[in-house]
Amino acid sequence: MNSRQLRKEQLSNTTDLDPFFYPGSIAVIGASQNPLKPNGIPLYLLNMFNYRGDVYPVNPKYDRVGGLKCYRSILDIDATIDLAIIGVAESRVMTVLKECAEKKVKAVIIFTSGFAEVGTEGLSKQHEMKKIAEENGMRLLGPNCLGVMNYYNGSMASFFYNQEIKNLVHPKTLSFITQSGGLGGIIYQMIIQLSIGFNYFVSTGNEADVSFAEVLNYLVKKDEVSIVAGYLEGLQGDGRLLIDACRSALENGKLVTMLKVGRTASGAAAVASHTGALVGTDDVYDGVFRQFGVARADDVEQMNALIALYATGRLPAGKRIAVITISGGGGVVVADKCPEYGLKVASLTEATQQSLREFFPIYGAVQNPVDLTSQLFIDTELSQRALRLVMQDPEIDVAGFFYNLEMPDPEASKKIIEIYEETEKPLIVFTWPTGQDFALEAKNNLIQAGVPVIEHIPSGLWAISTLADWAQKANKPYNYPVFNPGSEQKRALKQIDRNLAEQGGPMTEWRSKKILEAYGIPVTGEILTTSVKEAVTAAEEIGYPVAMKLMSPDLLHKSDAGGVFLNVADPGEVEKTYHKILELAQKINPEAAFEGVLVQEMLDSGIEVIIGVKKDQVFGPAVVFGLGGIFVEVMNDFSTRIAPLREEDARAMINEIKGKAILEGVRGRLPADTDALVDVLMKVSRLALELEDSIDEIDINPLIVYEEGAGAVAADALIIPVARLRMAENHSV
Repeated sequence: MNSRQLRKEQLSNTTDLDPFFYPGSIAVIGASQNPLKPNGIPLYLLNMFNYRGDVYPVNPKYDRVGGLKCYRSILDIDATIDLAIIGVAESRVMTVLKECAEKKVKAVIIFTSGFAEVGTEGLSKQHEMKKIAEENGMRLLGPNCLGVMNYYNGSMASFFYNQEIKNLVHPKTLSFITQSGGLGGIIYQMIIQLSIGFNYFVSTGNEADVSFAEVLNYLVKKDEVSIVAGYLEGLQGDGRLLIDACRSALENGKLVTMLKVGRTASGAAAVASHTGALVGTDDVYDGVFRQFGVARADDVEQMNALIALYATGRLPAGKRIAVITISGGGGVVVADKCPEYGLKVASLTEATQQSLREFFPIYGAVQNPVDLTSQLFIDTELSQRALRLVMQDPEIDVAGFFYNLEMPDPEASKKIIEIYEETEKPLIVFTWPTGQDFALEAKNNLIQAGVPVIEHIPSGLWAISTLADWAQKANKPYNYPVFNPGSEQKRALKQIDRNLAEQGGPMTEWRSKKILEAYGIPVTGEILTTSVKEAVTAAEEIGYPVAMKLMSPDLLHKSDAGGVFLNVADPGEVEKTYHKILELAQKINPEAAFEGVLVQEMLDSGIEVIIGVKKDQVFGPAVVFGLGGIFVEVMNDFSTRIAPLREEDARAMINEIKGKAILEGVRGRLPADTDALVDVLMKVSRLALELEDSIDEIDINPLIVYEEGAGAVAADALIIPVARLRMAENHSV
């Protein structure tokens, strides 16, 4: 069974998580009579939120807890238990868990901490937990988690204290998953202040069994869920399940936004290939999110701003923004930031500008930004009239109003609300935190009317742009290319097996290109030679001038070692160069295996790019693209996606890099053959997927891309097969 088959089986075996969200009965093990303690809060919340199922407190210390009969052990309960909450000391958790297994409990939530997060011994206990759960057909959430809250049925299987809040503008709107209980609770409190309510809240903790990806996959398939936000530190190997969930959400118009931390964490240790040294784990997450429509936030403020905008139900039709301001400086601050987030400060129509001039002071600005000036203090109708005209302008998709809520006009918020209700376009009020009572009242009035109020301008602008991008992708089928492994795969595997038998380890350029050729990727004309006579004959066959390269699996970076000679012009120079390469190999490493000298055609100049593949531990083969040389090495300018690529994905990768203008043609150069580049990316994607169990890394560096219609050629390549031991393991499977 190969990697893809294993992942497919894992997807199909995903157990229904309903017992965590819709239990008919709940046992609270370790129940406390103190409603302020973690093991006392669930009983208090279940009562407060009017949970209608059966509740069974379990604690040998008490006869009754919260007005309910209390049991000494879960085994003493004469009823079926769907969900058990374990809130006992770490030393008792395993005993209680075994009792739950004996009781045939369907699902267990473990609040208790002190396991994998404290070291090896704790991790070992977590492994035992998982084993107990698997052997008994029981699912387990946690340990070290806040639990699950379902606001539809009042199933509050959590120790996160919260209250039922009435009159929310957007009740039961947000589903939230967090790997951090504490931060998840803080985000909850921030979101509630925006008058946005939760429908589901899940804290996954250490994920001994149920994972973040599994919960996401469960939630996005529920009809009542339209937006899922998450705090994610990392996955433990079920990346394809996360992809499946995100793809399903995108196709069904459900927004997924993530605060994925760990951008600066070092990736896996760099190996021999350029790609392996270049791409870190976080780059792969970033590529996955871009590929499958996940809005990745840099911080809590960005994520919350996006949630606030999405909750209004108003999606920007585009990125043309109008900026209305009470301060010229404030308008400049907003307008300056817009291009940074891909927003266009659009020109208002002449008709709109003329209408504004009719009542604006002569020193007011009527273009964009629209500056209301201090005249607002005198003419209290000014802002409303201006907002109405701007929102009606056909050149505008969205508007941002930079406004001071501390202005002592009790009617100001009502005027903004009136305009907001007249239009269907998104309108955001940009302001800043305030402590003034009347300002807080104005802010609350706006929020309660459904107007999004954003107190951090960059976060609001990011949210507008991100939502506009997402709206263009949502509700469309995401069709993977369909491959039927055939002769290409067989030819490539034959070459890999030959390499394994003859030398093992990384494959030289000559051997690597045989793999590329098998998948129809254009490579240089070349002949491997093992004598001067063969080299001269090869050069004459290829045609002068030629390139000559040292081929040794022990000297992979031949250019750095001086083992590449270009523009070799005649038979005499071929002979001299051949001997130079032999001497160089001996000098660098007398023990190095010598495969021969590669005689190769000299390519015309073109644009050098790098295409690579790195097998990520979580998501599988990741395809990497960037311009060659300084762009990828120093400027870190590259893009990443997960195989298989669609044509849209390949083109997005090309358009994403900062240096894309070079491919489009600059300083009189013709545009590059991007169609040929897309073709190579697609073929590399297929190669990576079909040879996933045989190849760790691929490095085509450089691929020379010529002008439009002239194609692209791989000038150099390096492939690193899986280690010999791993190959043997795969074949045994």
